[in-house]
Amino acid sequence: MNNQRWTIGLAVFFIIASAFTLFVWIPLDIETGVIETFRRRVNIGDAMAPTVMAAGILVVSIIMGVMAVLRPVEDAKSPEEGLDRQSFAFLLRLIIALGAGLALMFYTGPLVVDLINAMGGEIGTYRLLKDTIPYKFIGYIIGGFVLVFGTIRVIENRFSLTAAWVAIIAVLVLTFLYKVPFDNLLLPPNGDF
Repeated sequence: MNNQRWTIGLAVFFIIASAFTLFVWIPLDIETGVIETFRRRVNIGDAMAPTVMAAGILVVSIIMGVMAVLRPVEDAKSPEEGLDRQSFAFLLRLIIALGAGLALMFYTGPLVVDLINAMGGEIGTYRLLKDTIPYKFIGYIIGGFVLVFGTIRVIENRFSLTAAWVAIIAVLVLTFLYKVPFDNLLLPPNGDF
Protein backbone atom coordinates (compact mmCIF):
# COMPACT_ATOMS: atom_id res chain seq x y z
CA MET A 1 0.00 0.00 0.00
CA ASN A 2 2.94 2.34 0.69
CA ASN A 3 4.03 2.26 -2.96
CA GLN A 4 0.50 3.14 -4.06
CA ARG A 5 0.45 6.15 -1.74
CA TRP A 6 3.69 7.37 -3.33
CA THR A 7 2.25 6.85 -6.81
CA ILE A 8 -0.98 8.63 -5.93
CA GLY A 9 0.96 11.48 -4.30
CA LEU A 10 3.19 11.81 -7.36
CA ALA A 11 0.15 11.80 -9.64
CA VAL A 12 -1.60 14.49 -7.58
CA PHE A 13 1.55 16.64 -7.56
CA PHE A 14 1.91 16.47 -11.34
CA ILE A 15 -1.84 17.01 -11.89
CA ILE A 16 -1.65 20.22 -9.86
CA ALA A 17 1.64 21.36 -11.44
CA SER A 18 0.53 20.67 -15.02
CA ALA A 19 -2.91 22.24 -14.48
CA PHE A 20 -1.24 25.34 -13.01
CA THR A 21 1.16 25.47 -15.97
CA LEU A 22 -1.62 24.93 -18.50
CA PHE A 23 -4.24 27.32 -17.11
CA VAL A 24 -2.20 29.97 -15.27
CA TRP A 25 1.48 30.10 -16.21
CA ILE A 26 1.24 29.73 -20.01
CA PRO A 27 -1.62 32.25 -20.48
CA LEU A 28 0.09 34.83 -18.26
CA ASP A 29 3.63 34.35 -19.58
CA ILE A 30 3.27 33.78 -23.33
CA GLU A 31 1.83 36.60 -25.39
CA THR A 32 0.86 34.60 -28.47
CA GLY A 33 -1.67 31.79 -28.53
CA VAL A 34 -1.40 28.17 -29.55
CA ILE A 35 -2.24 29.01 -33.16
CA GLU A 36 -1.79 32.50 -34.60
CA THR A 37 -3.58 33.92 -37.64
CA PHE A 38 -2.18 37.07 -39.21
CA ARG A 39 -3.51 38.31 -42.57
CA ARG A 40 -5.05 34.91 -43.36
CA ARG A 41 -1.74 33.16 -42.66
CA VAL A 42 -1.95 30.51 -39.97
CA ASN A 43 1.18 29.82 -37.90
CA ILE A 44 1.99 27.77 -34.85
CA GLY A 45 2.10 30.12 -31.88
CA ASP A 46 4.71 30.31 -29.14
CA ALA A 47 2.34 28.62 -26.70
CA MET A 48 1.98 25.43 -28.78
CA ALA A 49 4.93 23.41 -27.43
CA PRO A 50 4.46 24.17 -23.71
CA THR A 51 0.69 23.71 -24.01
CA VAL A 52 1.05 20.30 -25.65
CA MET A 53 3.63 19.21 -23.05
CA ALA A 54 1.56 20.42 -20.09
CA ALA A 55 -1.58 18.77 -21.48
CA GLY A 56 0.32 15.52 -22.04
CA ILE A 57 1.68 15.56 -18.48
CA LEU A 58 -1.81 16.26 -17.15
CA VAL A 59 -3.36 13.32 -19.05
CA VAL A 60 -0.59 10.89 -18.08
CA SER A 61 -0.77 12.00 -14.43
CA ILE A 62 -4.53 11.45 -14.33
CA ILE A 63 -4.13 7.98 -15.86
CA MET A 64 -1.33 7.15 -13.40
CA GLY A 65 -3.46 8.26 -10.42
CA VAL A 66 -6.54 6.36 -11.57
CA MET A 67 -4.52 3.19 -12.18
CA ALA A 68 -2.94 3.46 -8.71
CA VAL A 69 -6.36 3.85 -7.07
CA LEU A 70 -7.96 1.00 -9.03
CA ARG A 71 -5.00 -1.41 -8.72
CA PRO A 72 -5.71 -4.22 -6.27
CA VAL A 73 -3.67 -4.22 -3.08
CA GLU A 74 -1.08 -6.99 -3.04
CA ASP A 75 -0.55 -8.97 0.14
CA ALA A 76 3.03 -9.79 -0.72
CA LYS A 77 5.70 -8.41 1.55
CA SER A 78 7.12 -5.22 0.10
CA PRO A 79 10.87 -4.81 -0.35
CA GLU A 80 12.89 -2.82 2.14
CA GLU A 81 12.02 0.81 2.17
CA GLY A 82 14.58 3.54 1.81
CA LEU A 83 17.68 3.96 -0.29
CA ASP A 84 20.62 1.65 0.08
CA ARG A 85 24.22 2.05 -1.09
CA GLN A 86 23.48 0.71 -4.60
CA SER A 87 20.58 3.14 -4.99
CA PHE A 88 22.80 6.09 -4.12
CA ALA A 89 25.49 4.85 -6.53
CA PHE A 90 22.89 4.52 -9.28
CA LEU A 91 21.52 8.03 -8.62
CA LEU A 92 25.03 9.47 -8.59
CA ARG A 93 25.90 7.86 -11.94
CA LEU A 94 22.60 9.09 -13.40
CA ILE A 95 23.21 12.65 -12.14
CA ILE A 96 26.72 12.58 -13.65
CA ALA A 97 25.38 11.41 -17.03
CA LEU A 98 22.63 14.04 -17.07
CA GLY A 99 24.97 16.79 -15.84
CA ALA A 100 27.59 15.95 -18.47
CA GLY A 101 24.95 15.99 -21.22
CA LEU A 102 23.53 19.33 -20.10
CA ALA A 103 27.00 20.87 -19.74
CA LEU A 104 27.94 19.71 -23.24
CA MET A 105 24.65 21.01 -24.60
CA PHE A 106 25.28 24.42 -23.08
CA TYR A 107 29.01 24.87 -23.73
CA THR A 108 29.90 22.91 -26.89
CA GLY A 109 28.60 25.45 -29.42
CA PRO A 110 30.34 28.48 -27.86
CA LEU A 111 33.57 26.50 -27.35
CA VAL A 112 33.61 25.38 -30.99
CA VAL A 113 33.12 28.97 -32.16
CA ASP A 114 35.86 30.18 -29.78
CA LEU A 115 38.19 27.44 -31.05
CA ILE A 116 37.55 28.39 -34.70
CA ASN A 117 38.18 32.05 -33.86
CA ALA A 118 41.38 31.14 -32.00
CA MET A 119 42.62 29.23 -35.04
CA GLY A 120 42.14 32.34 -37.20
CA GLY A 121 38.64 31.65 -38.51
CA GLU A 122 37.27 35.13 -37.66
CA ILE A 123 33.65 33.91 -37.79
CA GLY A 124 32.33 36.17 -35.03
CA THR A 125 30.78 35.41 -31.67
CA TYR A 126 28.45 32.55 -30.83
CA ARG A 127 25.72 35.08 -30.02
CA LEU A 128 25.73 36.15 -33.69
CA LEU A 129 25.89 32.55 -34.97
CA LYS A 130 23.38 30.88 -32.65
CA ASP A 131 20.75 30.57 -35.38
CA THR A 132 23.03 29.57 -38.27
CA ILE A 133 23.84 26.09 -39.51
CA PRO A 134 25.84 24.15 -38.20
CA TYR A 135 26.45 26.15 -35.03
CA LYS A 136 22.86 26.06 -33.81
CA PHE A 137 22.88 22.24 -33.84
CA ILE A 138 26.32 21.49 -32.35
CA GLY A 139 25.50 21.72 -28.64
CA TYR A 140 22.02 20.27 -28.97
CA ILE A 141 23.15 17.20 -30.91
CA ILE A 142 26.29 16.43 -28.87
CA GLY A 143 24.67 17.16 -25.51
CA GLY A 144 21.48 15.34 -26.46
CA PHE A 145 23.46 12.29 -27.56
CA VAL A 146 25.32 12.21 -24.24
CA LEU A 147 22.06 12.67 -22.30
CA VAL A 148 20.30 9.76 -24.02
CA PHE A 149 23.32 7.48 -24.40
CA GLY A 150 24.53 8.16 -20.85
CA THR A 151 21.11 7.47 -19.36
CA ILE A 152 20.80 4.20 -21.29
CA ARG A 153 24.33 3.24 -20.24
CA VAL A 154 23.56 3.85 -16.56
CA ILE A 155 20.29 1.90 -16.70
CA GLU A 156 21.73 -1.05 -18.66
CA ASN A 157 25.08 -0.86 -16.80
CA ARG A 158 26.98 -1.45 -20.06
CA PHE A 159 27.94 0.27 -23.28
CA SER A 160 26.21 -0.97 -26.42
CA LEU A 161 26.08 -0.07 -30.08
CA THR A 162 22.28 -0.27 -29.96
CA ALA A 163 22.18 2.42 -27.27
CA ALA A 164 24.38 4.64 -29.43
CA TRP A 165 22.05 4.22 -32.41
CA VAL A 166 18.98 4.87 -30.24
CA ALA A 167 20.61 8.07 -28.94
CA ILE A 168 21.49 9.24 -32.46
CA ILE A 169 17.99 8.53 -33.80
CA ALA A 170 16.30 10.12 -30.76
CA VAL A 171 18.33 13.33 -31.09
CA LEU A 172 17.72 13.55 -34.85
CA VAL A 173 13.97 12.96 -34.45
CA LEU A 174 13.69 15.58 -31.69
CA THR A 175 15.70 18.04 -33.74
CA PHE A 176 13.40 17.44 -36.71
CA LEU A 177 10.24 17.75 -34.58
CA TYR A 178 11.33 21.07 -33.10
CA LYS A 179 12.90 22.74 -36.12
CA VAL A 180 10.42 21.86 -38.89
CA PRO A 181 7.11 23.18 -37.49
CA PHE A 182 8.58 26.16 -35.61
CA ASP A 183 10.19 28.83 -37.78
CA ASN A 184 11.60 31.01 -35.01
CA LEU A 185 12.36 28.40 -32.33
CA LEU A 186 15.92 28.26 -31.06
CA LEU A 187 17.08 24.83 -29.94
CA PRO A 188 18.29 24.66 -26.36
CA PRO A 189 20.36 26.33 -25.00
CA ASN A 190 20.68 28.89 -27.80
CA GLY A 191 17.95 31.08 -26.31
CA ASP A 192 20.23 31.77 -23.34
CA PHE A 193 22.95 33.46 -25.43
